[in-house]
Amino acid sequence: MAIAAGVWFMLAAAVTGGFTSLKGSGIGAIEFTGAYYVFRHLLGPVDSSVRVIRFSCKLTILAVAVALLDPLSGKLFTYEFVKGITGYVIPVFEGTVTAQSETVFRNGLVRAMGPFEHSILFGTICVWFGSLALITFPSRLFAWWFAGIALIGVWFSGARGPLLAYGMSCALALFYFVANDFSARWKVLGLLVASGITFIFLFSGSPIATILKLSLVDPMTGWYRQAIWEVAGSLVIQSPIFGIGSTEEWDWHAHGILSSASVDAFWLRTAMTYGIPGSLLIFLTMVTAFQLGPIDTSRYLSREERRLSVALGIVITAAVFIGFTVDYWGTCWILLGVFSGMRANLAEVAILRHRAARAMEARDA
Repeated sequence: MAIAAGVWFMLAAAVTGGFTSLKGSGIGAIEFTGAYYVFRHLLGPVDSSVRVIRFSCKLTILAVAVALLDPLSGKLFTYEFVKGITGYVIPVFEGTVTAQSETVFRNGLVRAMGPFEHSILFGTICVWFGSLALITFPSRLFAWWFAGIALIGVWFSGARGPLLAYGMSCALALFYFVANDFSARWKVLGLLVASGITFIFLFSGSPIATILKLSLVDPMTGWYRQAIWEVAGSLVIQSPIFGIGSTEEWDWHAHGILSSASVDAFWLRTAMTYGIPGSLLIFLTMVTAFQLGPIDTSRYLSREERRLSVALGIVITAAVFIGFTVDYWGTCWILLGVFSGMRANLAEVAILRHRAARAMEARDA
């Protein structure tokens, strides 16, 4: 699925934008497919995945410290610092700072962004690694301490989607630990969620609006997201196979409430760029990492590896859901491949260690 996704990115881009579009789509394929295979096949020794996550958590602490300089200084500190040295400019930030836009300001404070291109990306990174640390590490001191730091980062990012994702991840983690003796817990929960979503789409006149309302997002935010789906969704329906390409020239003026060409929905934006098959292949790459079933009871994995397998499942589940209301790019986009590859690696490691143990037993016999 990962190879198919990368090939489809380039095929769809060639169809919609010609061979000149292969540069951008090729980079996108390398970022997602390449990251997946690097973390699927290059993690070897025991607990290597756990060590990668622990090191990433420590880097996230540094990122949070740097990002908090934004609200404390009343400006995008890191962005202005880098711009002063390199001249690198993000045009959308230049106008929004002057206009006091919610893209940069919220609740009277500058939204924490730090070394990332947007506060949503920063908040999402905090959510993912905060959830991974909370579930993976048996040392409760490190787990809760880091989860608290991540929550501070999410709060000052001012991003409602990541805050919702953090709540969802914590709820799923609590469900896992409470229902640990019930082997079919995930199947039952998945069936209930799937039934609820199916019911909404069958009987709701506006399913996206209903889902957003149930997600407890701000009414104005929900209204804006609904408008995005109405306008951009119609464009996807007109070109469902290959999408409309990577162009920003989409008809966002078709709805009076829309104020920019931004598409705040990862799955919708991907369908616009690479068609519905592009979104589907990304989704299948992520979920087929779990095709071998739960491995949290495998005696061939360490305690931290078993817990990490659960944490990755919860993070990917939250990422899939929140992807309907926020967009992923840059670091977050790459991490979708990293987390999927890491989970597939853990499953394969459990199988290989099991085979090695059986071979050793047969030899000794």
